[in-house]
Amino acid sequence: MLSVTEAERLVHDWPPARLHVVYDDQCELRRRCRHWLSVQSTDVELRFLASSQPEVKERYGDLRWYEIELMVIDDHGRAWIGPQAFIIALWATRRWRSMSYRLSGDAFTPLAERFFHALTANRATVSGLLGGHRCDSETRARPM
Repeated sequence: MLSVTEAERLVHDWPPARLHVVYDDQCELRRRCRHWLSVQSTDVELRFLASSQPEVKERYGDLRWYEIELMVIDDHGRAWIGPQAFIIALWATRRWRSMSYRLSGDAFTPLAERFFHALTANRATVSGLLGGHRCDSETRARPM
């Protein structure tokens, strides 16, 4: 539960001016998703950071999820991981913003989470089908 001060800050700091999208650059599927997102028209500046960049570990080393999940962070330090990161990335786009609201509602959140987790669990296979470098989520480090 958010305190009044936290809720007021969230309202004051919303919407974010910029989102940092941390993605696995060793995975063909995630590189293609990053490219797709980079060509979308957005209302929020997107900064893409490959998880292999030293800057990512320096800035977000305490958020170890970047090693295995999509992660989106705003300039105020709020982080979205996995399915929620996918939804906030959609929210940043003009074309897909309304879909992000639908996917974050009670009816579709479980479906969006299952889809994202299924895709993540099978990303090595999907990357291989895309003809690029196969990513191997099993060899990636796990969060502490």
